[in-house]
Amino acid sequence: MHFNWTSLILIAVGIYGLLGAFRVVRLSKNPEANDLWLRKFGPLMKVLCPLVILFGLGQFFGLFR
Repeated sequence: MHFNWTSLILIAVGIYGLLGAFRVVRLSKNPEANDLWLRKFGPLMKVLCPLVILFGLGQFFGLFR
């Protein structure tokens, strides 16, 4: 069985982006820049990150072979 590292990276990036979009983790050390970035890209990240996580899970379980 071949272990797919790419899928784990996609899942990790999706989780980190989702946590950043919901302000659980800070994406920048500068609070003003962090708030500006979240106002601009936060709603988009809340939609795209779960899709990235699902795509990573699909690759992990071999649905796209």
